[in-house]
Amino acid sequence: MLFLILLLSFLSAFCVINLIFMIALRNKITLKGRLDKIKEDVKLDELSDKSFLERAVVPLYLILFNFFLKFTPENKINRLNKRLELAGYHKNDIGRWIFIKTVSTIISFLFSYILFYLLSNSILNSLIIALFIGILTSYLFSFNLSVRVKRRKKNILRDLPYVLDLITVSVEAGLSFDGAIAKVVDNIKGDLSDEFAKTLKEIRMGIQRKTALKSLSQRCDVKELSSFVTSLIQADELGVSLGKVLRIESANLREQRKQAARENAMKAPIKMLFPLVFFIFPTIFVIILGPAFIKLYNFFLR
Repeated sequence: MLFLILLLSFLSAFCVINLIFMIALRNKITLKGRLDKIKEDVKLDELSDKSFLERAVVPLYLILFNFFLKFTPENKINRLNKRLELAGYHKNDIGRWIFIKTVSTIISFLFSYILFYLLSNSILNSLIIALFIGILTSYLFSFNLSVRVKRRKKNILRDLPYVLDLITVSVEAGLSFDGAIAKVVDNIKGDLSDEFAKTLKEIRMGIQRKTALKSLSQRCDVKELSSFVTSLIQADELGVSLGKVLRIESANLREQRKQAARENAMKAPIKMLFPLVFFIFPTIFVIILGPAFIKLYNFFLR
């Protein structure tokens, strides 16, 4: 009898607990279903608000450039990543860059082939010209990237003395190094200021100053900036006065700029030799000897 009572009590408790659990689970499932429905409605509303370009073209574009990125060799991706970083692009832009370059090359090839085939009605000649234009288009993308890298390095080297002077004055005025970098970001615009903004952001996110400065040097790949970063890291490790180091680096940079200016001045006569010989001297000879040749020509005609 006691066993039967215990069994009935256990079954009753089990049924009650199971009922409570099912009610709670049903409410949870119902709530989850409602939330999912709300999310779907929100997504549909957001999708309906977007243009056809954002709904259809952009997703297709993302799929295609991920496809091109997947079949690109890893060593080429690493080299291209470095070049894009030096040109000021983000590392995530590599797929987009490869996609745009590939599609532009294909479009220029097809357009050139169709155009020259309609003009010449020759398949072989049209194919050769189209191949040449397609290769030229691909080369122009790489050439443009190289130009951007050189221009960016030149801009960084041009702004470096002013940035270094501002950091030196700010540190000597009592600001911390991070505060001096913030002054640079606020008061100077350009590629170097943007790179210092990234460095300041990394430091504020908790990355060590040494690591952030090394990343700055790698992103810019400018010899003078790398020397400056190395001096800062050594001063930080050895406990040397930062203001003194900045003064020395500023003086060294000015001296390097003066030496570069002297070298360019010494190269100027050699660079002027080509236009003098091929453009200016012939004109002078025509002006001086032209009348004499005309008189000799008329004399011999007689």
